[in-house]
Amino acid sequence: MKKGYIYTIIFIAAVSIVFSGILAGVNAAYKKKIEINELAAEKASILYSMGIDAKGADAVEVFDEKVSETTVSGIKFYSAVADDGTTVYSIPFVGAGLWGTIRGYIAVDDALTEIKGIAFTEQNETPGLGGRIEEEWYKEQFRGVSLGTEITYGEDAGIDAITGATSTSNAVLKIMNEFIDTTLKELEEADGE
Repeated sequence: MKKGYIYTIIFIAAVSIVFSGILAGVNAAYKKKIEINELAAEKASILYSMGIDAKGADAVEVFDEKVSETTVSGIKFYSAVADDGTTVYSIPFVGAGLWGTIRGYIAVDDALTEIKGIAFTEQNETPGLGGRIEEEWYKEQFRGVSLGTEITYGEDAGIDAITGATSTSNAVLKIMNEFIDTTLKELEEADGE
């Protein structure tokens, strides 16, 4: 009673079609909720980079209340008054990591002289190694770093790289230094006009 390969192929095709349909249906049903959650996460990241404390659902309300969006010389950024009373600008950045694109926000003071915070919104680095760039200890060490010179790792700079993730650590520094050299200079020039 051997049914042969044809039966197996038809069975696999039928199961694949049924489960693909189920997954497509679930995706379509939750698409709006996914978009809302992604937007909330983006707003929370911007607030975090600015040093404004907001968690979960509160992040959307705090963002809508405190943050304004501005475009200067084609560069979109966000501004707000931080918890310490200073004006902070959060500017998006993008660059190449070891395994893919790294995106996020760098917040700077209104004089464009100091980093107020950094947040990552997308990264594909190795979990447990390069993926540790999203950990609090790593992001927090950039708060207060001067933008007057090139950012480096080391005891003198007060910034530690991630052990075992040299390529990702170097990629983050490269992204930040390029951001300072290009995006911030464009904003300074536009502000001076």
